[in-house]
Amino acid sequence: MKNAKAIYLSCAVSLAALVIMLFLHSGDSLRWLENKSYDSRMKSTTGFFDPSEDIAVVLLDQHSLDWAEETLGWSYPWPRESYAKMIQFFNRGNAASMAFDMVYTEKSLYGDEDDEKLGKASAEFGRTVQTVFYQSNSDEEGVLPVKAIREGAAKIATVQSLLDSDGVARRARFHSSSAKKEPSLTVASLELSDEMPDEKSIPKARHGKEGESERGMYVRFMSSLNDYIPYSAELILRSELAIEEAEKNGTKYEAGDDLLEPSMFEGMHVFFGLFAPGLFDICATPISANYPGVGVHIAQMDTILQNEYLSDVSPFASIALIVLAVALGTTLAMLHSQKPRFFVVKIALFLIALLLYFLLSYAFFIKGIILPVSEPMLGFVLAFASEISKSYLTEGKQKRYLKSAFKQYLSPAVIENLIENPDALKLGGEEREITAYFSDVQGFTSISEKLNPTELTNLLNKYLNAMTEIIFKHGGTIDKYEGDAIIAFWNAPTTQQDHAKRAVEAALECQQKLEKMQDELVAVTGKPFKQRIGLNSGRAVVGNMGSDYRFDYTMLGDTVNLASRLEGINKQFGTYTMCSKATMDSAIEHGCNLSFRKVSNIAVVGKKEGVIVFEPMKNEEFDKRKDDFVNYGVGYDLFVKGDFSGAIEVFEKTKSRDPAAEKYIEKCRALIKNPPEKWDGILRATEK
Repeated sequence: MKNAKAIYLSCAVSLAALVIMLFLHSGDSLRWLENKSYDSRMKSTTGFFDPSEDIAVVLLDQHSLDWAEETLGWSYPWPRESYAKMIQFFNRGNAASMAFDMVYTEKSLYGDEDDEKLGKASAEFGRTVQTVFYQSNSDEEGVLPVKAIREGAAKIATVQSLLDSDGVARRARFHSSSAKKEPSLTVASLELSDEMPDEKSIPKARHGKEGESERGMYVRFMSSLNDYIPYSAELILRSELAIEEAEKNGTKYEAGDDLLEPSMFEGMHVFFGLFAPGLFDICATPISANYPGVGVHIAQMDTILQNEYLSDVSPFASIALIVLAVALGTTLAMLHSQKPRFFVVKIALFLIALLLYFLLSYAFFIKGIILPVSEPMLGFVLAFASEISKSYLTEGKQKRYLKSAFKQYLSPAVIENLIENPDALKLGGEEREITAYFSDVQGFTSISEKLNPTELTNLLNKYLNAMTEIIFKHGGTIDKYEGDAIIAFWNAPTTQQDHAKRAVEAALECQQKLEKMQDELVAVTGKPFKQRIGLNSGRAVVGNMGSDYRFDYTMLGDTVNLASRLEGINKQFGTYTMCSKATMDSAIEHGCNLSFRKVSNIAVVGKKEGVIVFEPMKNEEFDKRKDDFVNYGVGYDLFVKGDFSGAIEVFEKTKSRDPAAEKYIEKCRALIKNPPEKWDGILRATEK
């Protein structure tokens, strides 16, 4: 756990990040970024929705213009009688409404009669919607269609756009901004068919430009107008002219493959718009920067008919999400571990959290809920980065100081443990399973007598540096140095299930390294430089031992004492590395790929019970000396049975190659000379 001061500082950093985010939220400063996120969600989720089957789109496209000029001799603008005929066609089919996204503010070039024909057709249909044009949202007086068209329309509607500050239409209005409150093209069409729901039941957009008379509603867009299978004006006109020709001739109308039946539009809302280059109005939407203006009205109609509304979360929920994001960002950054790799895990968790919220915003968007994205995600990033920076500047500085100050005295593992757990800097210990390591240089007293202090210090430092590096490499903790002796242990302060395996492998690597250093060391000492190592595994007390003024992180217990004894017992068998059966069994259990040669069953000084001890070695060495070890085993069995003379005969065969065999010959002769009163096969050490 972090100390109270660190926690208070983290809370202060988190609070500062929260204040910054709430300030940005109050000023809606990130609206531009939120809009980009909204557009991305809109564009990416169109595939989850199908267009309404009750909407038809008729477009005056370039193909229609070319056909009219070649066939009828019409140039643009077309006579308004052409639109009257299209209204007649949909009247025959009993369409629910027909809305024109066009303005007829000036008289027809073809005379008043042309306007009257459009007005008459509109009146006969009874469900035609024409438009009023407002130059801007602040205008109170709009430009209405000419009288004949205005009086023939069932509804006069507004086509005023609701554009966000970046000029993109994400919303659609219900009414004009003038005092007359004309309905929108969509609202007017739905009112004519009695399909317009209570406006109060439709979620209103919470965001918009300052000063707008209404926020309107968010609309769902299809990927393009082609999703509605748009019909060309030419096809509608040809179908109506063919019907009139059939009526004139008294024949039955047959639509065939290239014409349309009016009945296919029964109950449908028809939108008419311009879609030829240079004619149609362009509107920027979340889907495209060049979206036909009529598409906004169609999208509003589709959203209402299919009840696929979009709504903002409440202001309280927006603030709550920011607070939660800042809290989570700080909490994640505060997570600590002794393992350096955990920082990578922390960054991975940070990125995963961002991705999950981003994906969650898309899932909610499909369900009609617009989660704020930019503010919570930025709050999460800001809080996380602030806490990481704070840790680097404060705890990181402290950590670097402690590492620099104590790296000469403590193992990196102990330092990390102290940094992560300041409470560990107090007296006390815990009982746990460890593997203890004791090493000592053979004949170091005679070596030191031949060297001056400087030479001795340089020699010792070179040796200790090499051995310590290997012990640290295998995760060991240095307890202390006592002259040439190294005392170390595994599985404390950090947990290592394979502590015995690590210790045995470290011991053999230390012996191998020392062998490589022989030429360099012998040049100084004038004699072989060898070390003896003793290893034992078991329960021990590990912790800070000493006084309130000075203490060491060390180990205590019989397990430790036995490891120390085994280091010295090497002398009795001519070996240099020795471990207990407990260490061997644990090492093998955890995958140690080494060989172990049984040496003896010996009771150390102060103990009655014997301990079976082994000499670990590389597999190659064991295989090379396998025959000698088999012979040793035969001799040892005779020794245990008390046949000391027979054992000597066997050991004699390999004494020149096996120091342990030679040592046993000496022991057998001593036992023959002074037979024990009761022989149990256990050697009893007489010296430490």
